[in-house]
Amino acid sequence: MSEHKGNFPFNLKKITLIAGHFGSGKTEIAVNLALQNGQAGVPTRLLDLDIVNPYFRSFEAKAQLDAAGVDLLVTSMGGQADVPAIPGEVAGIFSKSETKEIVDLGGDPDGVRLLGMYERQLKNADFDFFFVFNANRPETADFDKGLRYFNNIEFMSKQKFSGLINNTHMIHETSVDDVLHGQDIALKIADKVGLPLICNAMTRDIFEKVQSDQDLLARLKAPAFILDLQMKKPWEV
Repeated sequence: MSEHKGNFPFNLKKITLIAGHFGSGKTEIAVNLALQNGQAGVPTRLLDLDIVNPYFRSFEAKAQLDAAGVDLLVTSMGGQADVPAIPGEVAGIFSKSETKEIVDLGGDPDGVRLLGMYERQLKNADFDFFFVFNANRPETADFDKGLRYFNNIEFMSKQKFSGLINNTHMIHETSVDDVLHGQDIALKIADKVGLPLICNAMTRDIFEKVQSDQDLLARLKAPAFILDLQMKKPWEV
């Protein structure tokens, strides 16, 4: 790649659906996308529809999202309970408003079942559906496991992905090698399913290391997307 600015590589469609295995970092991706849009002055709403995992909820980043002008819609009684309840306002994502809708779905194939409820509306909607991949999770640690998870999510959601996002990480212990290792597997999956690798997500410190080394920069086969970590671990205050 000849250009690595660190921003998401293209404009988001009306609706952006984000899914991936548990621990892939899909919520971090969703929050950062929403913040990038909001800070650019684009009317944006983030919908946290993860009814599977009560931790790592986008509700934790509410203050940052509010400051960026991003509306937040959270399941489970506004993020205050572990009850899997879907707000009626979710249907509003299919309105003809100018608001960009970023949807954080559940962290496994079961978590995307609710898309089946909106199969008819999605047929006529302008949307992308991104698979967030982390090669440092046991469930997707190699090509076969990653491809199986990809196919299972498509099957359960009744929707086809638009592209892949490599988000291979070990939170604060992530190295450049982690990102490049994940990229290699993600590219193989992307080639198998005939879809693009949209970007390599990485923290700002990793991005700066890559930018300072021409050999590392040459090994990136997709644009970089800088993440400023917003999500706390369950044991952090």
